[in-house]
Amino acid sequence: MAQDEFDRLFDEAYLELYRPRQDAEEAEEEALAAASLAGAEPGDTVLDCPCGFGRHSIALARAGYRVTGSDRSQPLLDEARRHAEDVELELVQADYRELPFEAASFDAVLNLFTALGYVGKDGDTQALREFRRVLKPGGRLLVETMQRDRLARIFQPRTWDPLPDGMLVEEREFDLVESVTRGTMIHVRDSGERLEFPYTIRLYTATELVEMARVAGFDSVECYGGLQQQELTLDSRLILVAS
Repeated sequence: MAQDEFDRLFDEAYLELYRPRQDAEEAEEEALAAASLAGAEPGDTVLDCPCGFGRHSIALARAGYRVTGSDRSQPLLDEARRHAEDVELELVQADYRELPFEAASFDAVLNLFTALGYVGKDGDTQALREFRRVLKPGGRLLVETMQRDRLARIFQPRTWDPLPDGMLVEEREFDLVESVTRGTMIHVRDSGERLEFPYTIRLYTATELVEMARVAGFDSVECYGGLQQQELTLDSRLILVAS
């Protein structure tokens, strides 16, 4: 995915297209379950990366974790800060391929909501290397993502979702050879205005992501089909836990 397309989508547009469709209670449940599965307890240091507009970071901070949220998008970080109000957490602008943190800084790193896949396999492997570098000895990385095998089973070339000021139409093509989805998110406002946001994302099989994690320096890698350690199946999302 071209960097300018990436930055244009994960900016103010992301707030308009995604925030109205997110549930705060679900986000809290996901965040707490992810931290627990990563072996973190309240008081531990947790990196949520990328953190977007902070829906997981804020929930974790409220639960007593010492949270750092990091994202490439300053507008999303600004929204996280506004939404956090008096909740204590650190928000840092950074690309996850080059994190500005000292080695061995965090007890756990969380990478949630299909946040890999936008910078190519080499870029994603570099992000995993950075996650490994900033983890303390014995710390765990948790990745929660759409797996390629599930997407192949449920793929839809077009979907529609209502928004407060119109409709989100998403048109997609799925390349089975490259495991890449090329799509366009189309925001059709009630006023008639039409905004288009193209994107490209690579989806990984569990086998591929495990191999990437091991190349990145992780020794122990486990995969699940849910945050409660459900069995990984062709119909589940992919949870990878690595240390």
